[in-house]
Amino acid sequence: MAHALHLNAFTLPGQDSGLFARLSRALADHREYRRIHDELNALSDRDLADIRLSRHNVGDVARKAVYGN
Repeated sequence: MAHALHLNAFTLPGQDSGLFARLSRALADHREYRRIHDELNALSDRDLADIRLSRHNVGDVARKAVYGN
């Protein structure tokens, strides 16, 4: 084969090495996001109000918890 593609060679500085490691991390982060989102979304409106959240903010809170933005 004239051109071989080594998928683990594509890395960014300071990140996990390799495409598959980054993909695995992204999938784990997404699972954690869904877990937090679903857990918060399962709370009643009263429970959310007690922790000073509205149902509208659940996605933002879950995103910030996992991705930090």
